[in-house]
Amino acid sequence: MIYLRLLQLIEDNADELTRRLCKDLLSREETKGYRGLSENLIRERVYDVYSKLGSWLGTDKHTSGEVRRVYTELGRKRQREGIPLHEVVLAFMLIKRHLWLYVQETQFFDSTYELYQALELNNKVVLFFDRVIYFVTIGYEEELRTEIGKGKRTASRDMKKK
Repeated sequence: MIYLRLLQLIEDNADELTRRLCKDLLSREETKGYRGLSENLIRERVYDVYSKLGSWLGTDKHTSGEVRRVYTELGRKRQREGIPLHEVVLAFMLIKRHLWLYVQETQFFDSTYELYQALELNNKVVLFFDRVIYFVTIGYEEELRTEIGKGKRTASRDMKKK
């Protein structure tokens, strides 16, 4: 099945996809917040997405809850790291874009039929990254509210001391 072959292509080439994405991510003005992190850390994180994409797109009923847990926590981490939310969202958009550019570049499809089958994977990838962005945003906002709440409690205690 073309779907499984495409997933294998992506996972087998996770290193190359990671290299390309990191170069783009770290050179864009729109994602300059990532420059404050080490390149190795960014590479690890991006590689993790590409190399595990097949398992994330699996049909296991538990996968959706796991995606929620992992990416909500990732949103919290990005907020604590001080990376603006719009840059986090753009990073996932770029991950998805580089994936499809790579698939097109390999001239993977021999026929219209195979291209049509690939739409099935494309739809699942789009849905996955839409969910990721949604959960990352939830985690990011939760962490932001937590920090704001801590700031208000600290300010309130300082006022009581005076």
